Amino acid sequence: MNRSIRTLLMTGASVTAVISLSFASATAQEDEAAVDDMDAKAPMEEMEPGLYVMDPWTRESPMLDLAGAAYMIIHNSTDADDALVGVSSPAAESVELHLSSMDEEGMMSMNQVDEIPILAHADAVLEPGGYHVMLIDLVAPLEEGAEVELDLEFMTADPQTVTAPVMAAAPMMAGMDMDHEMDQGMDQGMASDDMSDAQGMDPDDEPMEEDEG
Repeated sequence: MNRSIRTLLMTGASVTAVISLSFASATAQEDEAAVDDMDAKAPMEEMEPGLYVMDPWTRESPMLDLAGAAYMIIHNSTDADDALVGVSSPAAESVELHLSSMDEEGMMSMNQVDEIPILAHADAVLEPGGYHVMLIDLVAPLEEGAEVELDLEFMTADPQTVTAPVMAAAPMMAGMDMDHEMDQGMDQGMASDDMSDAQGMDPDDEPMEEDEG
């Protein structure tokens, strides 16, 4: 091969290598800057005192005869305890606060509660299998990809309105670590239990026909 051509090819390879190394270095610097930016952000406790609603979402309910359920995390950055005392939504005729729990025999039950406590400098986690919001008598089926407006009323704090996306499965919530999320691996079954308890039927069962006699 001609020496000048060989030199040119080698030079081209060197330039490519330099460009690649420069790109990798720039990318590393950007990643480092992003990490520094995240570290520079103030933690929740250093934000203005108040209630912060994070990760609101609702589970899809494609059938009108099934009640819907909404979940979220409410962070209290104040020095005083508060509570979620009511919720309303244009998506349902009635909205109630509920608590699901499991007894010693492994049976799931759901009961209406007057309020959901939000302790000072702590999180109130509304999740499948625990505290949640029940959307009863849905105006329209809750289909994945849609959004539901929730008007939250608190014991002390000012009311807030949040928009909750309708999802088929539980998202990774900001206030929950990976181990906790894995512990909720049965959340879909629990949520189905919640809705079947509310309606007195298993979501997988066909609706029973009324006895004409």
